Parts: sequence; C-alpha cells; structure tokens
Amino acid sequence: MKQYDAKNILNIALAGHAGCGKTSLAESMLYLAKASDRFGSVNDGNTVLDYDAEEIKRHVSLMTAVAPLEWKNTKINIIDTPGLFDFEGGVSEGMRAADSALIVVSGKDGVGVGTEKAVKAANKQNIAKIFFVNGVCDENARFYRVFEDLKSTFGPAVCPVVVPFIEDGKAEVYVNLFEYRAYRYEKGHATPCDMPDMGDRLEGLREAIKEAVAETSEEMLDKFLEGEEFTPEEIAVGVSQGVKDGSICPVFCGDAHNTFAIDMFLNSLIWLAPKADTHDEVGVDPNGDPVEISVSADGAAAAVVFKTVSDPFVGKLSYIKAVSGKISSDVPVINMRTGEPVRITKVLTVRGKKQEDSQYIGAGDIGAIPKLNDVKTGDTLCSPLRKVTLEGISYNVSSYSRAIKPKTKGDEDKVAQAVKKIMEEDPTIKYFHNHETHQMLVYGMGEQHLDVLIAKIKSKYNVDAELGVPKVAYRETIRK
Repeated sequence: MKQYDAKNILNIALAGHAGCGKTSLAESMLYLAKASDRFGSVNDGNTVLDYDAEEIKRHVSLMTAVAPLEWKNTKINIIDTPGLFDFEGGVSEGMRAADSALIVVSGKDGVGVGTEKAVKAANKQNIAKIFFVNGVCDENARFYRVFEDLKSTFGPAVCPVVVPFIEDGKAEVYVNLFEYRAYRYEKGHATPCDMPDMGDRLEGLREAIKEAVAETSEEMLDKFLEGEEFTPEEIAVGVSQGVKDGSICPVFCGDAHNTFAIDMFLNSLIWLAPKADTHDEVGVDPNGDPVEISVSADGAAAAVVFKTVSDPFVGKLSYIKAVSGKISSDVPVINMRTGEPVRITKVLTVRGKKQEDSQYIGAGDIGAIPKLNDVKTGDTLCSPLRKVTLEGISYNVSSYSRAIKPKTKGDEDKVAQAVKKIMEEDPTIKYFHNHETHQMLVYGMGEQHLDVLIAKIKSKYNVDAELGVPKVAYRETIRK
C-alpha cells in the first residue's frame, strides 16, 4: 500500500452494541474496496478482523483489530472494536487511535446500551460520531423506527443522509437526501432510478436535515426560525462542518451482508468524516507544561502506542498512531515512560493478521512495530529533540475477581507468567498474589472476560488452569 498524507487519511473506529454487525460492515467495506479478495463471514470464521482463535470459536469480536483500505485516493483505517461489555477496554483503545467513531446500530433491534456507551466513549475522546443502521434488508428491520429512536435518544443533532425506500417488505432502493437521488441495488450493483414516492416522509426527513444544520451556528438557527430555506450549498457546508465539530451526527443505512448502499456510504465518508490532519493533539513536556502537537509530516516524531499483541510464537507487536513526523527504523525515538531509546528494526502495515513491510508510518497514520519489549500500551514514542508525552489510554476499573490455579500441581509459575503475558495485550486484566490466603487472584471486567483468559492460557501457552472462589482473609480485632 502506498504512503498517504494526513489530509488523505481517515481513522475510523467501529463501535456499537454486540451483534449489530460491526465486523460484517467492515468486511463489506474491505471487499468493495478490493482490500480483501473474498467476502468473509463471522459465522464461517473467515473475516479479516476476527482472526483470533477465540473470536473464530465464539463468533464475536474480543479485541481491537485494524485493517486499512483505499477508496478514491483516500486511505481509510478501519479500527474494529468489541461490542461485548466485558471487552470494553478494546473500545478505549480504538477510540484513542480514531478521528471519528462509526457507531453501528441494528436495523432490527435499534438503539441499545452498547450504542449509548459507544457515543459516550466518542464524546470522551471528543471525536466525530457517524451512525450506520445495518441490516435494513432483514424482513424484521424497521429503519424509520430506529431513526426516530436515535433522534429521541441523541437529540436534533441526528441528521439523515441515506434512507431506504421499503416496498413489499424489501429495501432495494436507497435515497441520498443530499444528492436528492435514488439508487436501486440488485446483486450488489447500484443503478440510478426515479425518486420513489415517499409522501410526507420525505419532507419530514428533509426537515430533520434543516434542524441539524440550524444547530451548527447562530446564523443558521436564525434563518431556520424565520422560516427561510437553506440553499443546497448551505446544507452541504453546514453538515460537513457540523460533523467535524461534533454538532451533527449523520445517519446512513444499508446492508453489510449483500453490500447494499455500502458504496454510497464510502463515497460520503470521503467528504464528511474529518481527516487525520484536522486532529491536532496537546501533549505535556518534561516540565509538565502543555505542548500543542500538529499533525504534520515535517514535525518531530511523536506517536502513541494504542494496542499491544503478545504472541508466544510471533513475539510482541505494538500498534501505534503517529501524530507527528515519521516513525521508521531511520528515526531515533525514545520511550517517554522509561526515558530509554527505542530500537525500531522495521515498521508494518497490518490488515487483520496479515502484515506487510512499510517504509514508515507517517503523521496521522496507523501501523505496527514488532519486538518492542520495553514498550507498553499507552506509551509515547517521540524524538529526543522534542520530548513530549501524549495522552495515554484510560481504562475502566476491573472489579470482577476470581481465584486462578493450575490443574496440574507445580504449574503455578507457568500460570502466573501466562497471565502476565496476556496482561500486556489486555491491561484491563489484573493479577495479584494474596499472601494471606495463598491464592493467585485475577481481576477482569466480567465472567466472560475471565473465561476467555483461561482459554487463551491454554491455547497460547499450553497451560491448563481453572477459576475458583476467592477466599476471605478473616482477621481478629479488639472488640472492647
């Protein structure tokens, strides 16, 4: 893959409630952009982004995964995050690397708790939010009910862009409200068609766009309240600006399984979603003073490690987002947490589990570096000429604890070492040895989280372990 400037890079985190089709949507986007030579299925276990053995077995995303694609001279880095609440640490990692959040909503189930948590995570990172209602071809899907649900939950900022025309229970025609054009989809191919008769619903949708545009500025609000019509240019500029500053959340729809309206969605992302060069950051210098870091290829190197994968055979792989300058084997960098120089042997472009060598990771782009043994998730790698610490990753506290022990006596040390290795790639897991009860304790986000931990200890490190009930250390005290 060729190198792209930050002004032609989109970093998009996919988030949402479990089972809404995030990985399927990513698969559809990759397939349409010819970044994947086959259309994978979550149920078949052959998708690009769900490549871990446990993900394939459980048919669900358990960790953050990255895959880039090229669409109309723009590089889109897709960051697929887990929907299960036990693995929300992956959402924190994905949002840290992204410049916008693509929040996927089921066309059948509508807004869920995971949808609200995804919006909250995007707001915490202060990045743009884009909704995609997936699976509208399902006979049980109710797009317009879901759209009203979005508006009532997240307010007038919710703005329709692409909507389906449903005829005889089928959603084969999609209307682009900005272009005011309709397209019919058959076997994945789109052909322009006449605007369908949507009656009063079309006017209601256009009114929703005007409401959203009115929220972007005082001038637009005054014009809206006085009943004046917005020009097409005002609507396009207002929505584009509103998405970038977070005051508008556009809504798209389609069906990932048959790629309906996915091309229309990709075309709109190119001009709607904020590019990487617009996401400047504020770091901290060694004296604790704030330093503004511009996303510029000419600046001093600065990058944040947002994810770590630890594999007993391949070794350690650190995923980074370059904020400034270029990260390569030729550029000296230091780890601001340790103060030590970091030796980079090569940099990689990663698509799921596939890796290819790259010359460098440029400002605004995402890539990976192998075998950085003293580097952890959240660390800042920067040029020694401009020492700066970037914002790390904030995880929720793990509060679910269980005792862990080996099934074979004498393997306690092997279990402890395996847990510590897995902690490198999942910092939400905590390990503690209680010397009073003589138990090894592990903390996670929930029961399923620790169940996956036990499975990974077996599959990756060939150690059989089991969970048990933690003992309570009772103490005597003076009563009177």
